[in-house]
Amino acid sequence: MSSSFLRNLSFLLCAFNFQFAHAQKKVVIMGSSTASGTGASNYQLSWAGMLESSFNVNTTDGVDTIFYNIAQPGSNTYQAMPSDYSPPPSRPSSLSTINVTKALSYQPNVVIINLPSNDIAEGYSINETMNNFRLMYTSITATGAVCYITTSQPRNDLSNVQRQLLHDTRDSIIKQFNFFSINFWDDLATTDGQNLLRDDRRSVAELIHPNDVGHNFLFLSVKAKNIFDNGVLKMSLTKFAVALTNNSASITWHTEEQEANTFFDIERSADGISFEKIRSIQGLAGKSSADYTVIDNNPMAGYSFYRIKANSSSGISYSNIISINNKKATLSILKLYKDNGATNLTAELILQKNEVLVISIINMAGAVVHQRKQYVTAPADKVIIPIINLAQGQYYVRVSTGGENYSIKSFVK
Repeated sequence: MSSSFLRNLSFLLCAFNFQFAHAQKKVVIMGSSTASGTGASNYQLSWAGMLESSFNVNTTDGVDTIFYNIAQPGSNTYQAMPSDYSPPPSRPSSLSTINVTKALSYQPNVVIINLPSNDIAEGYSINETMNNFRLMYTSITATGAVCYITTSQPRNDLSNVQRQLLHDTRDSIIKQFNFFSINFWDDLATTDGQNLLRDDRRSVAELIHPNDVGHNFLFLSVKAKNIFDNGVLKMSLTKFAVALTNNSASITWHTEEQEANTFFDIERSADGISFEKIRSIQGLAGKSSADYTVIDNNPMAGYSFYRIKANSSSGISYSNIISINNKKATLSILKLYKDNGATNLTAELILQKNEVLVISIINMAGAVVHQRKQYVTAPADKVIIPIINLAQGQYYVRVSTGGENYSIKSFVK
């Protein structure tokens, strides 16, 4: 993630107010040839054209949904990146007519990104594609817009290896973006293990694009996502802010029309994509309008991203994302993951200087079940922790300098 992007993101979010609302009015579609309608008999029969028509069936209420389709055939994820993004050597620069910056210039409520196969066709790795999707997603949601990423799609002009990579890209997108992914693979692909585009859903003229039938399946996948009404609560959350004071983050928000038995999860992330709960609080009983403050005494080194998960009888919804830059923190756990056999746990650390850390595993009762010291080097290092002898359950990893500077992250064995 580039430093210029993070500076811009911090500026955008430093005092951002938000609310959940039913009145979604602008949709931007980004992507390549499928999003532009290629393969369909005409644009009106493409998935994007049918989506636009479905939201304009009733125009008597005076609230039209405006669609902006900036897709361009042949484009890839690098060309869709924000304008201030600097690509790696030998990779293309972003295009100002089709990229995230262009999409956000319309001040959209929803952005749908459909870049299904050109990265793999051009020899880019899945890791490159996913990194690009993550940055696009973060830059879009930071403005308050909702972002959906469609999965890869099968195509028949690629090698067996490339078709398998497209299949694996589908899995990565669904795993990473979860609800905010849209599955464009399953209704188009053969089920014989060849990962081919089905003949009955393929344009007769070539080997890449879905026909009218295929586009209709893609439209139904987007329609089923219910892009406007997903996760909308009756309650509105306003005056959401995060402020850094004395190495602690103060998280505040205000509610209106709060329902009974509402509770809130405060979630934190190192990258604005993968969040974990750091605290839960019960909504104030008998209050339809209330103010809340939660203190995070241990924000991560560098950037921390925060959001609120609101839970009520009407459903679950997420706030926008706010970031802070904690330059005083000197230690944080960036990632925590197990190997395939669950014999070892790897903790990726960010730290400002070389030093000896105390590494502990703590069970849910608060007992230390493993502890050792290890010398680590700045600015980033990894520690491997054996967990093969741990019983199944939830634990915490705590890395500490031995004083007040520490970082904690949970995992499940």
